[in-house]
Amino acid sequence: MGAWGPGLFSDDVACDVRDEYRELLEDGVNDDGATQRMLDSYAAALDDPDEATSVWLALAVTQSKLGRLDPTVRDRAIAAIDSGADLQRWSDNPRLADKRREVLGKARAQLTGPQPQRRKVRRPSRHVTDLQPGDILRYQAATGNLALLRVARIDVKRHAVAPVLVALHVTGTHIPTQPELDSLADKLETPFKLDGRPLPSWASVSWLVTVNQRIDYTAAGFHRTGHTITRPGDPTFDTRTYTSWQLLQRELERNLSDAPLPEP
Repeated sequence: MGAWGPGLFSDDVACDVRDEYRELLEDGVNDDGATQRMLDSYAAALDDPDEATSVWLALAVTQSKLGRLDPTVRDRAIAAIDSGADLQRWSDNPRLADKRREVLGKARAQLTGPQPQRRKVRRPSRHVTDLQPGDILRYQAATGNLALLRVARIDVKRHAVAPVLVALHVTGTHIPTQPELDSLADKLETPFKLDGRPLPSWASVSWLVTVNQRIDYTAAGFHRTGHTITRPGDPTFDTRTYTSWQLLQRELERNLSDAPLPEP
């Protein structure tokens, strides 16, 4: 997807660099070895002007946060910031360019300022969901409106076994019968432009949801309320939105607050 916002890690390459570097440390690779492996792995990206800055910045900032900032990586990241080349990607949107400039300024200050002590990096615990493909989750907002989310598939990754959810096209407070559940269509996303304005309701209609701070779906107000048939494409269904149960709860509250209740 590339960059989807001006944030340092609102970028596919930057996220990959951060995550892969941490995984190397979690697996016991020493600092120098982890740095070299990353540079070898991203050699092609470092030769690409559009991606090199993302690689250097993501690696440098991640190392800095862990108290492991490599001097060479630091210098290359600072040089990338100072060159101004990164801002060219945002030249057609002054508002986002200003936000990106602020992000780069903070990153530069972090890299040139006092560094934190070296932190130990341990492999995190792996939460395994008890949800299954086809399960239906119900969420009732403060307005009384309902959202129904089906589990399209279970995503099995290094750090979590988590559900990929898809919103079903329902409105109001009525809970469909089983035959109705099986015939419900998936909700369509609301088109939007990345121009700095708030996202519209239902800008996302699918999510990969992981546990954060030990809060699973039941603690966040979601209830398993039935089961539905497998839909075509479910085994390979992918989503661009990764979130936690707490953040999904907030997003649904916002989405459902704009949905009118049915007439009594």
